[in-house]
Amino acid sequence: MNTVIADTIVRYRSMPVERTPQRLDPLGVQSAWLLVPLIGSVAVGYAVYSTIVHHEQLRSPALAVWAIVVLCVAVAVAAIRTHPGLAPVGLWSHVAIIGVTLASAVLFDASVWGHNQRIQDDWGQIAVALLLTAMPLYRPVAEVLATATAGALVLGALAAAQSPSLAIVTHPAVYATVAATPILALACGGAGYAWTMTGETLRWREVARAAQLRLEGELRQVAERMVAQERATALNVEAVPFLTGLLSSGRIEPEDRERARAIASRLRRAAVDAADRSWLAETVDLALARRGAADDPRRWTRVDDPDRLDRVLSEEQRAIVGALIGTVAGLPGLHPTTLAIAVSRPERPMFVLTATVNESRRILRSALVPFLGALQSVSMEASMRVDDGRLTVRFAYPGRRAP
Repeated sequence: MNTVIADTIVRYRSMPVERTPQRLDPLGVQSAWLLVPLIGSVAVGYAVYSTIVHHEQLRSPALAVWAIVVLCVAVAVAAIRTHPGLAPVGLWSHVAIIGVTLASAVLFDASVWGHNQRIQDDWGQIAVALLLTAMPLYRPVAEVLATATAGALVLGALAAAQSPSLAIVTHPAVYATVAATPILALACGGAGYAWTMTGETLRWREVARAAQLRLEGELRQVAERMVAQERATALNVEAVPFLTGLLSSGRIEPEDRERARAIASRLRRAAVDAADRSWLAETVDLALARRGAADDPRRWTRVDDPDRLDRVLSEEQRAIVGALIGTVAGLPGLHPTTLAIAVSRPERPMFVLTATVNESRRILRSALVPFLGALQSVSMEASMRVDDGRLTVRFAYPGRRAP
């Protein structure tokens, strides 16, 4: 193994992963994506209702309408940005979503400034709190709590500043607490759920890793027995009958020498191929076995990975890549002999899966986009292209985006 490949394996296998459900359980979080537009719809619905209730207290109806429009923008951005096809959600996306939601709440406060009678039925703090509830699925808990604290301070300060004009006269700190509590409570609830979820996921990984280590010796012995059995089968099929024929004839003809060389060459090639088999090649072969393509003569050339860069993939990435390959192999319109994977760029490994598939673009996107989003959630870049039945899926490590 040359130095470049060794450094690449160490670098990418040791990359730190954010402790978020989206990073640690990307497919699970994808199934919960509909919660984001649902929560956003609830926030918008409550904002409209609250604005109608405040109609007699509105100082500027135009500002109240703009507040709802800005909230709709925040909800739309949240729903789009958290979509599985655009994973992962970054820091600035999180800040933008909550920041725009907070701006809508400030606009509403401005629309009722000096005429507001109660803080309890204002919608600003509820909208911010609802969107913060979903954020722990995508961003670290500490970051979400910091954002929640900032939002609570802003809306709490605005509530305290309105205290002289409110119907009930009390200390400004009380109104600040009323405005800040929903934000902090819902954010802490979401953060607690996400923290527990990620903790359970990490514990499950440790258990699975320990079990894998215990089985490693046994699996190695099974693999050695399988290789030995394959070699014995090859000998019984070709070499033994040939040698038996030589013994029975009692002489060696020139054509026997040529046949002996051919048999030896095939056995040697099979032994080398078996020794060089990679995880990626085994995964492709197993995926295609159910299509009756396991014995295809091209089986040894389906995967072009001369540097064995599949070793760079982490356990999570291998699980997603394996599921992606299995899904492609299971497509009814797939031509099995056309499925191939090429791996290049030792410095920043890029994997290119190609196949000929007689399926519509819509069906292919529906089947494969979740896996592309999952790969993006585990620190990879992924894309898909379909041209006249030719499917191309690229996934690579960050840096220079795959062309």
